[in-house]
Amino acid sequence: MSQLLTVEGQPRSHAVAEILDAKELASRWQVPVSWIREYTRPERTDDPIPHVRLGKYVRFEWGSPALEQWFARRRYAA
Repeated sequence: MSQLLTVEGQPRSHAVAEILDAKELASRWQVPVSWIREYTRPERTDDPIPHVRLGKYVRFEWGSPALEQWFARRRYAA
């Protein structure tokens, strides 16, 4: 289930990030979960998907500038 986080001192439009796991991100991008996991590993790519490690758990900040910029680099690279 997704959660909402706010960062103090940031305008609401920039402060809210939805926290996703790999399965949720894969669903939104319509790719296999294995693809998300592959592109999260720094040893597999020079530009891994921005993520947060919480022990063995990996989470993604949906709506974050870092994730949006990463996706934009892929969109225009083709």
